[in-house]
Amino acid sequence: MFVQDGARHSYPRPQRRRGWGRILALTAALLLVSGRLAYGSGPAHSDTVVVAPGDTVWSIATAHYGGDPRSHVEAILAANRLATPILRPGQALQLPRD
Repeated sequence: MFVQDGARHSYPRPQRRRGWGRILALTAALLLVSGRLAYGSGPAHSDTVVVAPGDTVWSIATAHYGGDPRSHVEAILAANRLATPILRPGQALQLPRD
């Protein structure tokens, strides 16, 4: 009786897209990049020294760094999470680079 002339769908129907995978991948990439920018891309560069009998933090700082060793002593204590400057022979210490 009536002719179907497409009046029921006068505008194009939007297509359903499955873009959740792209959104999740982009979100993961942004989190990875922002984490690396905030926390650095890896561990700080440092050298390792093994404590010999009679070594002190002061003597190690003097031997491995030039100039005033006071700031380097503090850096060695902080890098190794030492509460006191007492060392044991055979102990491995991380020496932060300048």
